[in-house]
Amino acid sequence: MGPVLSSYSLFQRKLQKAFAGLIFGLALTLTISLPARAQEDRAVLTKVKAVYPEMAKRLKITGTVMMNATVTPAGTVKEVKTVMGEKMLLEAAKEAVLKWKFAPADHQTIEDVEVEFP
Repeated sequence: MGPVLSSYSLFQRKLQKAFAGLIFGLALTLTISLPARAQEDRAVLTKVKAVYPEMAKRLKITGTVMMNATVTPAGTVKEVKTVMGEKMLLEAAKEAVLKWKFAPADHQTIEDVEVEFP
């Protein structure tokens, strides 16, 4: 029974090492593939107010649209991705945020932004 037990222990150790390597590889892959996030929020220098869509007004649709804005080192918004919000308000919010101006930085950042509609 001794040799079977030691073979099992050896198998168990190899399995643990393989699993640890898999976890490390997965963590490394996620770290490399995630975009760089700002340590602190960059100040918004110019905030353009979103135009409340007429149809949303009539239907009394209100809410907050949450987005991620990719901001260049110069402070201009390069791209906006919607995280969540009412469908009828998304385009108006995106158009407004694309006109915002942020404080300059030494690198591109991704900022979490919100646009509220009454």
